[in-house]
Amino acid sequence: MSAPANPAVAAQLRRGARDTVAVIVAYLPFGMAVGAALAHADVPPLVAWASSPLLFGGAGQLLAVQLLGAGAGAVVTVSAVLVVNARFLLYGAALAPHVADWPRRTRWAAAHLLADPVYALVAARFAGPAGSGPPRERRAYYAGVGVTLWVVWSLVTGLGMLLAGALPAGLRLDDAAPLTFLLLLLPMLGTRAAVVAAASGGLAAAAVLALPLGLDVLVGAAAGVAAGALAARSGAAGGPRG
Repeated sequence: MSAPANPAVAAQLRRGARDTVAVIVAYLPFGMAVGAALAHADVPPLVAWASSPLLFGGAGQLLAVQLLGAGAGAVVTVSAVLVVNARFLLYGAALAPHVADWPRRTRWAAAHLLADPVYALVAARFAGPAGSGPPRERRAYYAGVGVTLWVVWSLVTGLGMLLAGALPAGLRLDDAAPLTFLLLLLPMLGTRAAVVAAASGGLAAAAVLALPLGLDVLVGAAAGVAAGALAARSGAAGGPRG
């Protein structure tokens, strides 16, 4: 990601960093819980923590560390993480029209910084009236969001590892993760199509919750995309909720 060269670019960089504040508040319990879980994994602490800056995603890094701790090979570990992180293909496809005019190396850097909250903030910004600015301003906003959350995630999970023994027993990962994702979802429900997609995807994922390997997430995502597209095509999209 290139450094800002003019006031407008610098303003977008600051705007991106500032927009992460609300997300960071939602991030804290999830990140602390992930850090505590990593601390109890059967791998060296530095290796467990390094999964935060390298993978930058709670579900994927937890799975990778747990598999490595259980003695799984590299092929199995990478394959499992790819399945869990398959949702990023959908994120990338959704953002593709907004980053197509970026340099290739910038798109690679942006791909590494792409995480659930990064997508939530960037997609909402780029889809709005103020998000159709020049490429350098879009890149600056993306960098402000992505780099800030990447640093915070690495720090919070590291803090969770250090405080693993002192964290309250009620701080449960299975409660913190859904709460975080729900908080990330709310700002994106700006149209009827978005509401239809969210409701359909959630119901579909809940209906197939017993599927292995995270396939319930993929089914829910596919159902949500299909329902949202149908709602948009029928004319429900574009208008405000009401």
